[in-house]
Parts: sequence; C-alpha cells; structure tokens
Amino acid sequence: MNIRPEVPSLPEHRPGADVAEEKARWRSAVRAARRELVEGWGGPGRDLAAGRLAAAGLAVVTEHVGRTGGAGACGAGACAARATVTAFEPMRTEPPVDLLVARLRAAGVRVLVPVTLARPRLEWATLADPARTPLGQEVLAGVDVALVPALAVDRDGVRLGQGGGYYDTTLPRLRELAPGAPVVAVLHDHELVPRMPAAAHDARVDGVLRPGTGVTWLDCR
Repeated sequence: MNIRPEVPSLPEHRPGADVAEEKARWRSAVRAARRELVEGWGGPGRDLAAGRLAAAGLAVVTEHVGRTGGAGACGAGACAARATVTAFEPMRTEPPVDLLVARLRAAGVRVLVPVTLARPRLEWATLADPARTPLGQEVLAGVDVALVPALAVDRDGVRLGQGGGYYDTTLPRLRELAPGAPVVAVLHDHELVPRMPAAAHDARVDGVLRPGTGVTWLDCR
C-alpha cells in the first residue's frame, strides 16, 4: 500500500531572501502539504505510517541505549526500564508517533512530553502522569534519545518549527544536560529537503525519522 499520495512540492530555498518571510512561506507550504497528505491517507494509510514509524523508532532507541549502556541492556526491541526518551503527542497532520510512544512505554521506556508555558519556555512531564506535572528542565539530563516535532529539516540539520521558538530554546539546554543524546526530528517522507532558510539561533537536529525510510542521519552529526 502506498502511504504517500502526491503532495504539493515544498518551496525551493532562495538565498538572500528575508529569513522571517521565507520561514513564513515555508510554514504555509508545509502545512498545506500535510493537510493534503493526511486527507489522502485515510485510516489504513495512517495505520501503516504509524507502524513503520514505530518499528524504526523503537530500533533506534534500542540500538542507541544498547550501544551506550546508559540504561542497561537492550535487545530484541525491548529497552531496559529507566531508559528515557522525549516525544510528543501528535496533532492530526503531524506524523503519527502515538504507536511508537505506546511501544516504547510497553518496553519500559520513560517517555517525556512537552508542557507549553509562557513563550518560548517548555517544561517536561512524564506521559504516565495524566496531570502532566512539570518536572523541571533538569529532567532532560536523563534523556537517552530526543524525538522532536518539526515541519521540515534540511540536509544540514536545520529544523523548521511552528514559529514559537520553544525548541530553539530547549534543544541547546538538552544538549548541555544530555550531550550524548541524539536529537531526531519526526517528519513525513517529503519533509527532508536540500536547504531551508535559517537564522543563527535555529536549533539543529542529528537525524530524521520518517515512515517510508526510517532514520536518516545527517552530515552535521
């Protein structure tokens, strides 16, 4: 089954253009493409994408935690309890990471999700806590792999977010507290692009996770 119906092309990078205006143009194009993509999927397409993200994402966490030994032994898709991963609760047009999160939790992984405070501050809570009690940014020191949302990423690792600046503020702090944790943006297949508009403060990621291709590590890593 094809999970990627035809979607509108994303913009080409225009060197020298106003960065803020270019980012606004890109966000508009990406959001429109996402709506068209998800509407074309239907339920079966979404389920297939979710399953592929879950398999590839769990493999990345298993491999990384097993290699570093940060949370004990891992194997056959089951990570030790005490492994910690950041994730997010997807909106309708975002890549469907809910099955991946469910499988991580079933494997004993502690999943942290963002709690939005005054812009651009993010707090973090464990997904197991229905009250989403903020734990303080220091909880990021225990993160083994950071799965983060994005609208698009380019080959240099530049991440295009929703425009609130939350992750541009949070990811540098995450790298200070957990320097060995790879940061992986979860995307639809067409959202890894050659080049995007970027400002000096834009956070970068180490790789992208997509349903059709799994994890792609970027040259900047």
